[in-house]
Amino acid sequence: MMRSLVARRTSLLLAVPTTLLALTLGACGSESDGDDDTRAEDTTQTTPSTDPGSTSPSTSTGGGGVDFDEVAILHATAAGGETSAAPVVLDSDAAVADFVAPFTRGDLGQQVQTTYVATKVPDGRTMVGSVVSIGCDVPPGVTVSAADSLTITPKKVASPLPECLAPVTTVALVLVDSDAVT
Repeated sequence: MMRSLVARRTSLLLAVPTTLLALTLGACGSESDGDDDTRAEDTTQTTPSTDPGSTSPSTSTGGGGVDFDEVAILHATAAGGETSAAPVVLDSDAAVADFVAPFTRGDLGQQVQTTYVATKVPDGRTMVGSVVSIGCDVPPGVTVSAADSLTITPKKVASPLPECLAPVTTVALVLVDSDAVT
């Protein structure tokens, strides 16, 4: 009986540090090689302000007075690419293919292509895209402004992760007035 009690206490003591380690790693958003990150695989976690297929999206105004419709915020772990505030016009399959070419891992390129195909772009509007963030967090949205040129800026993350093992590439797709694109 005494051995049984000692064995139970020992296994309990060994289980606590293992559980704490698992919880700590999970809280940091760690991924082994990026393939286990559900953010990259779960396209329901995109942040559209409207249904990509909708013809009546909600409109926002950026800091520079630019009306825009946030189509989607798409992301994948360790997908590649480089951030740029200057958006790319996505008005053809070839333009989309060029835009997604730097995304060498995960399904971010496919997410962008699928969203592009599914989005009905109204007359007088143009879809543009930009890699707005590469880091631990996915921005909750973007702002669009035009001083000298059109820019897309990520909104600040309310509670940023202190560290991550693999960066998350975040792409914003928005519709703007065609006149805003030069």
